[in-house]
Amino acid sequence: MANGGKLVTPHLLLDVQDQNGTSVPLPAAAPPPRVSVDLAALQIVKQGLLEGTHLTFGTSYPVFGQFPVSIAGKTGTAEKVLSLPGYIGVKNQSWWCGYGPTDNAKIVVCAVIENGGHGGTAAAPAAAQVLASYFHVKVKQATSTHSD
Repeated sequence: MANGGKLVTPHLLLDVQDQNGTSVPLPAAAPPPRVSVDLAALQIVKQGLLEGTHLTFGTSYPVFGQFPVSIAGKTGTAEKVLSLPGYIGVKNQSWWCGYGPTDNAKIVVCAVIENGGHGGTAAAPAAAQVLASYFHVKVKQATSTHSD
C-alpha cells in the first residue's frame, strides 16, 4: 500500500563484508514487480491510515499526532481465548501496522503484543519507539485513550 503496489522482498541484510571486514557492494536488484491496484481505492485507504494517526479521534493519534515525521497506520485488537490452569478467559492481542513518511515511505512497521490489550495502548507506542529510532528523533511516550 505504502508504495502504490510494488512488491518488495523483505531483507534483514544491512551490509556484506569480505574476510578483512571491508564492505562489499551488493549486486543491483531487479526492479520489483507491480501488483495491479485500483489507485482511487488505494488513495482512500492511505487517507484513512493517515487519519488514524493524525485526526484527534484516530485510535493512534495520541501516539503519532505530534510525531516529528508524518506516519500513517492502523491499530487493531484481536481476542484470543486462553485456557490455562487456574485461568479461562479472553485476552486482547495488540496490533499496530503503519509506515512513514507518508509521502515517500522508507519503513513499514508492524507491532504485535500478545496479551497486550488494545492496539492503541500497547502496540502503537512500541511501533513509535521503532520509528523514532529509525528516524533519529525523540518522542514522548504516549498511549491512546481510544478503543479499537
